[in-house]
Amino acid sequence: MGRKMVVLVAITVGFLVGGHKGAAVFADELQAPQAIPEVLTLEKAMELALSNHPSLRVASGTQAINEALVGQAQSGFYPQVQGTAGKTLRTTNSTTQFSGSSVPRSTSGKTTGFYQNSVTLNQLFYDFGTTRSQVDTAQFNLKAANSDAETTVQTVVVNVQQAYFNLQQTQRLVTVNEEAINQFQKHLDLAKGRFKAGVAPKIDVTTAEVDLSNAQLNLITARNNALVARVTLNNAMGIQTASPYRVQEPSRGEAYQVALDEAVARAMQLRPEMISQRAQERAAEAAIKAAQGNFFPTVTDTANYSYNGVEFPLVYNWSAAAFVNIPIFSGFLTAQQVAQARASFLRTKANGDVLRQNILLEVNQALLNLEAARERLRVTAVTVEQAKERLALVEGRYKAGLSNAVEVTDAEVALVNAQVNDVVAMSSYQAAKSQLDRAMGIITPVRGG
Repeated sequence: MGRKMVVLVAITVGFLVGGHKGAAVFADELQAPQAIPEVLTLEKAMELALSNHPSLRVASGTQAINEALVGQAQSGFYPQVQGTAGKTLRTTNSTTQFSGSSVPRSTSGKTTGFYQNSVTLNQLFYDFGTTRSQVDTAQFNLKAANSDAETTVQTVVVNVQQAYFNLQQTQRLVTVNEEAINQFQKHLDLAKGRFKAGVAPKIDVTTAEVDLSNAQLNLITARNNALVARVTLNNAMGIQTASPYRVQEPSRGEAYQVALDEAVARAMQLRPEMISQRAQERAAEAAIKAAQGNFFPTVTDTANYSYNGVEFPLVYNWSAAAFVNIPIFSGFLTAQQVAQARASFLRTKANGDVLRQNILLEVNQALLNLEAARERLRVTAVTVEQAKERLALVEGRYKAGLSNAVEVTDAEVALVNAQVNDVVAMSSYQAAKSQLDRAMGIITPVRGG
């Protein structure tokens, strides 16, 4: 990975999994789409994706939500202060009536104003770790959200890589088909010349014309596939553009080998899904403690300071009290909450086992696919050279009148097929490398394609 790409990914992940308010800033500030160069490098494609893909903003929003939930859980540690101010208008008619009295009660519409102003403070002293467990749960959930955001980053990068390699493949297949048309056109011109000279039958010309028409149809299909691949890459980068561009031609690069044990160890340590899973398990474990805390008493303190009265100056009063709230019976609510938390923990642990099995499968498949792709690439390179040599020999024989048009066509088609297979093998090898990196939890773009 180039230094520029390392810095880019680090900055992006820093925004996503950074400190306080980092996620919210990233979610709110969408960068303007960047211009696409005429020749798009893989590094530039990933830069565009990390700047524009909407799934990253979704992940950032999830982080911001979990960060706010941590703050909500921590609020239980702080004093809760509430102030009130008001005025009450009321009548003061007597409600007393003597039994047997012939004197009717008198009422009047006179009202009295009563002013109420107070400040109340409530502070939790001790709750046997319930609030602490709730904070731990929220913090582990935030850690899981951070890892999920990193998973999203890696998924976006891998999707861009796959789309980029696919566009490379279709772009090269267009070139292969264009070269095939040139080759078939030369064969047609040669067949026409030999036919006019009376040394070749008419069928040679017709065969060459059919071959050229088929090559033109293949070129139409190849160009359409390239257009579709470009649209797919635009989607992977999260942009919309009608600007034409090309991607860099691929290079075979250096062999990439890693042992299975090393690959599995890397995956279990680096895969953000595993980091998220471990955080979720810790969060589920803390949730059990939070639920069990409801079995125990809580110690709270409250203080009140007020100014009240029917007229100014008002009269102040204050009060302070401490309470021990002892849960006696809640209709088995707490027991069921603990049972739910334990069941959730067991389910989370089981999901972790499933995840480990899936990662092990992905790593094994990625390694096998990479080895197969490496072997195919080695064979196709030899096949292309053999097909070129065969075509040269057949063309020489045809010019000398020692071969026929069918043999030339077979040699030309064999060369085209060999070149196509080599293009596909190159793309498959690059894709296999990126898939192995993804399976191990590593973002390592192939420089220059």
